[in-house]
Amino acid sequence: MLVFNFDRRLAVVTGASRGIGKAIASALLESNANVIGTYASDEVAAKQCRVELAPFGERFLLIKNDVSRREDVIRIFDHARERFGQSIQMLVNNAGVLKQGDFLELTDTDWDQAFDVNMKGPFMLSQELLRSRRQVNAGPASIVNISSVGGQTGGNKAPDYAATKAALISLTRSLARIGAQCLVRSNAVAPGWIQTDIFSAEQLESLQSEARKVIPLERMGQPAEVAMAVLFLLSDASSYITGHCINVNGGMYFG
Repeated sequence: MLVFNFDRRLAVVTGASRGIGKAIASALLESNANVIGTYASDEVAAKQCRVELAPFGERFLLIKNDVSRREDVIRIFDHARERFGQSIQMLVNNAGVLKQGDFLELTDTDWDQAFDVNMKGPFMLSQELLRSRRQVNAGPASIVNISSVGGQTGGNKAPDYAATKAALISLTRSLARIGAQCLVRSNAVAPGWIQTDIFSAEQLESLQSEARKVIPLERMGQPAEVAMAVLFLLSDASSYITGHCINVNGGMYFG
């Protein structure tokens, strides 16, 4: 049953081979969108994703792509024209890197990688989207950036990640002002603790126990719950919403 109907509009979802990104791509396909997904390096996850989303046939394309490289970003727009004969109308900047550790052991390389993927990628993709919409004098489009509760509260275990996610909320608001000139809305979603396969079974057990103590709804969230917030912001149901950040965190942060 369709919650939304995107009428074969074309979406790009970065980091789509697993976790939240795969849930977003799947929800978009179920809601009648065409989807280009990207992944960076995990061939096992990419193969599984292609198998799971194979029923959607030619409407789904998953490509290996480094969103921190301008030439790779431009290649996504080439795929849109060549495979679908469409311009991109929906962009979900979900790809991200997260490495937890001691702040005093954080290297320059770790810091640069976090900002290259988590911030430079969304910057370049959003810039190219705005350029493409202006060139063809196209209609409305929507950007959704996946931030994090860590970007709202700070993070002692991954301060580089938290810094990128805070910056991403700021970029979202800037893009809302800039994009309004060509009918491009920009919003963000900030997930809290979401149950995905990036956690080991042992980590999940610990997090689920902790969630019952620190989260008002007393549980971790599911990727599909994040996906539904993203689809709302991409859809015409949110046509008068831009520059906003929706929290999907079970009440652990209200700001």
